[in-house]
Parts: sequence; structure tokens; C-alpha cells
Amino acid sequence: MQGRLTEAQLSSFSAYQHRPFGHFPFATAIANVDRDLDKAVAIHLSIFYAGTTMDSIILHHYPPSLFSEKVRALLGYLGLPWRSVIIPPMMPRPHLIPLSGGYRKTPIMQIGADIFCDTEIICRTLNGISDRADIYAPGFNAERVARWADTELFKITVALNFRPEAIAAQMSQMSASDLEAFQKDRAELAGGQALVSISPEAALAEFKVLMEQLSASLREPFLFGETPCIADFSVYHCLWFVAGNAANARLLDPWPTVQAFVERMQAFQTDAWEDLSAESALEIGKSAEPRLSRKSQQIDPGLANDLTAGTAIAVTPNDYGRIPVTGALQSWTQHAIVIEREDPVAGTVAVHFPSIGFEVSRA
Repeated sequence: MQGRLTEAQLSSFSAYQHRPFGHFPFATAIANVDRDLDKAVAIHLSIFYAGTTMDSIILHHYPPSLFSEKVRALLGYLGLPWRSVIIPPMMPRPHLIPLSGGYRKTPIMQIGADIFCDTEIICRTLNGISDRADIYAPGFNAERVARWADTELFKITVALNFRPEAIAAQMSQMSASDLEAFQKDRAELAGGQALVSISPEAALAEFKVLMEQLSASLREPFLFGETPCIADFSVYHCLWFVAGNAANARLLDPWPTVQAFVERMQAFQTDAWEDLSAESALEIGKSAEPRLSRKSQQIDPGLANDLTAGTAIAVTPNDYGRIPVTGALQSWTQHAIVIEREDPVAGTVAVHFPSIGFEVSRA
């Protein structure tokens, strides 16, 4: 963070004392210096850096990542400050693996020693932190549209961006060795399965049908009304991924209503509060203790069957990137699976996964 803070920024600091992870007396600090802005800035900075480090939202991501864009837009919409750790688009990630336990997909969110894998759980957690309107308020239908976008629409957009001309546009800045390393990394991520399960021709035809239907349905600013919900963020990041490729950038031109929707969603994105190194994020995790996982420990026997708290389990994505993360079961509810891990580098960390899209087995 550089430069002088504005009154608006100080007000946003003050609001933190009313949020679940912000319980520092910013308003009192201002009152104690009789509105002397320079003194207030100094006090706020010292409190912010000394007191909120363990509670700040850290996003491990890289700029072209489409699922990261979903979270970046949501952070902006919810008005949540966050810290950015730029990770390489391919392995190795030596400072992140100790925190995540080997989870390969991007992005990963960190709050102290609590680590969140998959945007399903990341978005739900951010929604709970924010005091904005509930993005899950529209209920089952909106959540199923979001799930459809994150799986089926995602596959179509990947196929479009794997057309030869699209690959050439994406890889034009990469050397031959980098391109070879990237292809090898993605093959390992796929685990022997095809990353693209639909032909480019079929994907393009299906995309056009879907955009025609989407355009006809956008009678209001967002999919379910005047305010965005989780479905909007999931549909948006797929369209952003297509439009961001130079070879595909004109695909949305026939549907100005859809283009306007993408622009509305993209406008929510804001810059990170602060850039952070991967080493610093790891140190934060090492210095903290899991807190969020221990606030609501609960195991639903209807989901966990005979698994109980403390049972050693493995949690694995059921689509691609099928690398198990092992630890002791802490919680399993309709929305989240939480395990606690002891890592020789990171220490004790809690890793959170969504209940949908992951398989659980005894380790």
C-alpha cells in the first residue's frame, strides 16, 4: 500500500470491526487522535499490518486464469480487500504446496492457516464474510446454473480456446521449451484424460446456440434480477475466458446484450489491496493456527457414513487434477469438507473443499 490514505479508506478500515475477521478498534484509534489525519494514518497502518495479517484474504492466482477471474470479480463486488500472490501457471509451486497439500487447480484462497480449494467453497466463504446482499439468495436454480457454467460451459470455452488459431494466439509469447513444459504440465493435470472432450466445431456450434438463448434471457441486468448472484459470476468468467483470446475476441459480437452483461460483470473487478510474495504467504500460514475450521466443527453422518472426526481421509477432485489431499477429518456438512493437516514446512493447516465435486476415501 503506497501513499496517503483518504477519509474513505479510513472509513473502510473502521467498518472492519463489524466483520467476522476484523475486530480491531479502528474507530477508537481515530477518536483518540482527534481526527488528526496524519496520526490516524500512522495508527491505522500499524494496526493493519500488525493485527490483520493473519485474517486478511490472500488469493493465490495468475492473471489469465478464468476461475481466478470469477473470484477477482466477486471480491470487487463484495467490496472485500485482498492480497494477491501471483503463482506460476504450471508446477512447481514450492511455497503453495505445503499449504494446499498438493491441490493443483487455481485459484486457492488463504485466510491465515485456513486454505480454501475450488471456487465453489471460496465464493461461499467470501459471501459469508461480506455484508453485501447474499449472492446465493436466488436458491437452487441459480446454484445449478452456476454449477452448469463451471462444468459444462467451461468445457465448451476450453474447446474454443484450444482451436489451433486460439492456441497460436495464446502461446505466441511463449518459447518452444516453455510451450512444451506447459503442455506436459496440463497433461499431468488431466491425469491421462483428454482436457478437451468436445471438438472445436461442435463447441463453436453449441456456443452460438447458448449465446442466442442467453441473449434472449437477459431481460434484466443480471441472470436472476437487478443484482448479481453466484450464477452471474460463474457464467461471466467463462465468457471472459473466450473474449480474452485474440482469436475468439469477436465471437460475442452478434450478441450485444451478452457483451453488455460481460462488461457489467467485469466492472466489479478491483485491484488487490496489496501484492504479496509466495514466501510471505507461506510464513503467514506457518505463523497462524486454523481458526475458521474450528469455529463450526460438524460432521453430518448422512454424508460421512462411518467416518468420524479425526479419521485420516483423502479428498480428491472427481473431474481432473485428481491429486488426493490427505489429513484428519474435521468437518463435513452440505457445503464443506474440512481436513486438518500437519505439514513439515507449513505446520498445522486446515484445508477446505466443497462437498460437491470431490470424493472422500480413507487414507
